[in-house]
Amino acid sequence: MRYPIPARTRENQKRASDPRVSAWVSAHAGSGKTHVLTQRVVRLLLAGVAPSRLICLTFTKAAAANMSARVFGMLAGWTLDDDESLRAKIRATGAEPPEDLNVARKLFAAAVETPGGLKIQTIHAFCERVLHLFPFEANVPAEFRAAEDLERAELLALARHQAFAAAADDPLLGAALARVAEETLEGGFETILNAALAQRAALENVEALIGRLPDALGLSPGDDAASIRRAMIEDGVHWSEWSELATIFAQGSSTDQKQGRLLSLAASRAPGEECIASYAPVFLTKDMNARASVATKKIEAIAPGLPQRLLTEAQRLAALADKLRAIDTRDRTAALLRLAAACLQRYEALKRVRGVLDFDDMIERTRALLTRDGGAAWALYKLDRGVDHILVDEAQDTSEAQWAILEALAAEFMAGAGARTVRRTFFAVGDEKQSIFSFQGASPQSFGRMRDLLGRRISDAGQTFDPVPLDLSFRSAKNILDAVDLVFHPPEARRGLQADATEPPPTHNALKHDIPGMLEIWAPIAGSKAPDPTEWSLPLDLPRETSPPAELAERIARKIGSFIHPASRERIHDSQSGALRAIRPGDVMILVRRRDAFFEAMVRALKSAGVPVAGADRLEIATHIAVMDLLAAARAAMMPDDDYSLACVLKSPLVGLDDEDLIALAPHRPGSLDAALGASLIDGHTQAARKIARWRDWAGKTSPFEFFSRLLGPGGGRRAFLARLGAEAGDALDEFMAFALEHERSEAPSLAAFVHEIEALDMTVKRDMEEAEDLVRVMTVHAAKGLEAKIVFLPDTCGLPPSSNDRTLFALDAHGRPTLAWSPRKKEDPASVANQREAARGEIDNEYRRLLYVALTRAEERLYVCGHHGLRGRPAGCWFDLVEAGLDHALTPASDEFAPAGSVRRFGEPAFGVGQAQAPIVAATGAPGWLLEQAANEREPAPPLRPSSALSGADEMERLELQRDAGRAFGAQRGLLVHQLLQSLPGVAADQRDAAALRYLRAQAPGMGGDALAALANEVIQSLSLPAAAPLFGARSRAEAAIAARIARDDGKSIEIAGRIDRLAEVGDEIWIADFKTGAPVADTPQAYVAQLALYRAALGELYPGRSLRAFILWTATPRLQEIAAEAMEAALAAI
Repeated sequence: MRYPIPARTRENQKRASDPRVSAWVSAHAGSGKTHVLTQRVVRLLLAGVAPSRLICLTFTKAAAANMSARVFGMLAGWTLDDDESLRAKIRATGAEPPEDLNVARKLFAAAVETPGGLKIQTIHAFCERVLHLFPFEANVPAEFRAAEDLERAELLALARHQAFAAAADDPLLGAALARVAEETLEGGFETILNAALAQRAALENVEALIGRLPDALGLSPGDDAASIRRAMIEDGVHWSEWSELATIFAQGSSTDQKQGRLLSLAASRAPGEECIASYAPVFLTKDMNARASVATKKIEAIAPGLPQRLLTEAQRLAALADKLRAIDTRDRTAALLRLAAACLQRYEALKRVRGVLDFDDMIERTRALLTRDGGAAWALYKLDRGVDHILVDEAQDTSEAQWAILEALAAEFMAGAGARTVRRTFFAVGDEKQSIFSFQGASPQSFGRMRDLLGRRISDAGQTFDPVPLDLSFRSAKNILDAVDLVFHPPEARRGLQADATEPPPTHNALKHDIPGMLEIWAPIAGSKAPDPTEWSLPLDLPRETSPPAELAERIARKIGSFIHPASRERIHDSQSGALRAIRPGDVMILVRRRDAFFEAMVRALKSAGVPVAGADRLEIATHIAVMDLLAAARAAMMPDDDYSLACVLKSPLVGLDDEDLIALAPHRPGSLDAALGASLIDGHTQAARKIARWRDWAGKTSPFEFFSRLLGPGGGRRAFLARLGAEAGDALDEFMAFALEHERSEAPSLAAFVHEIEALDMTVKRDMEEAEDLVRVMTVHAAKGLEAKIVFLPDTCGLPPSSNDRTLFALDAHGRPTLAWSPRKKEDPASVANQREAARGEIDNEYRRLLYVALTRAEERLYVCGHHGLRGRPAGCWFDLVEAGLDHALTPASDEFAPAGSVRRFGEPAFGVGQAQAPIVAATGAPGWLLEQAANEREPAPPLRPSSALSGADEMERLELQRDAGRAFGAQRGLLVHQLLQSLPGVAADQRDAAALRYLRAQAPGMGGDALAALANEVIQSLSLPAAAPLFGARSRAEAAIAARIARDDGKSIEIAGRIDRLAEVGDEIWIADFKTGAPVADTPQAYVAQLALYRAALGELYPGRSLRAFILWTATPRLQEIAAEAMEAALAAI
């Protein structure tokens, strides 16, 4: 069903796609950003802009592919439209049709034929292209290639290992490694090291970075911990007064008396650490901040003015404690930066050896190139002699470094347009409310700052800059959008949603204003005290069957199962026709904030309920069960005594034994599991033993890629994995095999090394859920960006961003010079870092609310908000609270067969009706079985006939000749030596052949006697000297001419041959061929020899039509050149 688009929206779309002006489009979710971008590209082409003159940059490869498909699809359609339809379609883009409509029809060919294609690409692809054009200017390898994520992880891991090994011989690096390891818990080491490595630009001069730390932390150059501790004791209230103070405090309240005891203990200790440990708590809190009160009013009465003096001491000690934290931060950070720099130095060296750049390199090197004086101008000129139009999609996801590139390009061609008179434009479309990729450097502040900056520059250049809003949603029903507006209306809910806090709350309009929409809230499932676990071996984070996560997952799975049941009356609207239809699995999306235990429980519950599900949206390759089974198979093949790996692989789909099979084999065995398997007579055991024996044979002979290819292909492993684990295992296996192939290309093939390397890598692969078939999708909100679904469930709404996600590496300013500080724990923050941590936490909370906006706006018709929490309840400010607070006054009670009474409230109503009949839901089965079965061995075609054995006699006669010659030394080599000399000596001057032949024979047959060598050389030279044979060795001759042909026979059949002609020569208009025989001529030439030459002659007849072909045998023993009559060859050919 097509809805009329309001005139205001059409006008805004027309403004946004106007090729004459620069535009910045702020678009709500679902408002047709890609459509407007497509329109602008097409209108630029209609306006006569050459395809090579525009660049359209998108955020992902999938977005680039989608955009390209839309543009080319539209242009391709125009080539087939009649005039009336074409004019209407052009007007729909906002442009006026050209007088000659063939101009529009030719745009498709122009875009396709443009060298390099229409440039719709990711910014990384753009940077890669720029760097390939300017390798020397950018200081990159001239023929570099892009390192994908897996190769980058591999090189980083290798660089870390090299740096850690070097630490053993480098005291400074060794101390840095020890300090970083000491400061981090398990798992934290890799996290902070990777965070530091992400600051590669700063790490180029690590000592300068470290040198700025004291200034940024408020330290003096000579500050050290020992001097600060001395100042704590010796300055202020001197330690000699502490006993007297203790006496005064003893006369006060119980609180004062406790303080007095601490002072007394401090006074009794020698100045040092223990002394400070007793003295400082009198004045400072556990967090080492000054106490609000050190003494009670009772002390004021006893010693007037003393409490105020002690408060001053507290402030002094707090300042010194902050200095101690700053010193600790300085030293800790220096250790981290030195270690990271050592790793980065080795990482860069490894990339240079391989000639690769990673994605961060491409961005940084391009930024450096274009921000250098004159760099952007020269780059623009070289990019197809100029770029006139830049278009940026998903601008809110662009990082600061990427904006720097775009700013440099835009600034260059907006600076009065240089010496060119052509109009240039900049276009960006995005939504700051959907800026959720801060971990990649994006922020709403950057979005707003660049909008204002580019707007000023474009206006200053005398051009038009048009900020265009798009607020009409083509995706969601009105009730869904009204709910979104209500949720984000309160100021606390929309904090961080927009960069400008003074802007009014966003409002959304729906194109599908008459379609029923519904948001339903389920009361969260609360936790209860768990009974003592009875099974200690289960994973600690495994949801119990009665746990809130498992209960919620089961409830959602049953709800979805009811949707897709054939008897269900619940309906949704078809996107094309608008008619009611039954709900299918692909209409449902379940969104979570993170992949945790609930994520796995949700997928498991759907599978248990028989609901077709696409599986995880990201795969951890090294920890995927299918990959772990493959690695276990490799270890079992390499190490027969590895009982654990063998047991794992026996239970895996690769072998298929179960617990009973292992119980019959493993307990009470006298030796290894492998020995017990080999000794067992049970049928399943013997089959497994034979299979593993084959693996061990492969492991010793094949590369890693070939080994695993055999396991998965002929071994039936892939079919077995898909049957047990589902289709998603195929993605993991594909990525695993791709990495095995890449490893083989870059490393010496070693199965053991490959297994070690893949286990050490953090390999994550994103699955394309947009292409998921009719399956329920379970994914994170980040992964769902840009996607939509008729029905969306939000089950992960009762938690806040975990503190483990908090940043620990902070950017500081040292009087205008940037540096970094590492503070892993809040209690260790000096004041300068504490301010940065608070700001960072505020940004995390802001993005948390933007993430909710993205989640809510994925839904078209239905939205289910639910959650679970533990015994302590849900935290204030969580998603559930935000949704409930915004909608509370508008919610009405509802019932649900899968939820307790009174636990469901609703905004709006879903669609019901008869609609289109529900088609049976067929569970996902993956690829058809025949596709995975090993194909039957086809009968190999007979090998091509060798002319030398056409009658099965020639080779045997040659062998008998050699046997008759066996009495001479190395007689078996004689024929080969003769052939090689006849091949090479014709190119040697006649007077030098004798010496050359002897040199060759001495080198090739050192065991042959001198007389034998001389005789053999003489035999060859005499053969070459035959006057009749001279044409065979002339200038237009060649030796060992390879030939392969299919010869047609008179009976309709054909003969395939492959062989080598000893000598082929063009003699005038004739073609001569000769075969060398080392024996002496016989009265009756063997028919096998004749047949051999007959086949050569017949094959050459196709190559040299109309030429006379003559065939000879050169007998070297006599020597003599014998011509074979054409009639004899015809007869021999007929006899084959």
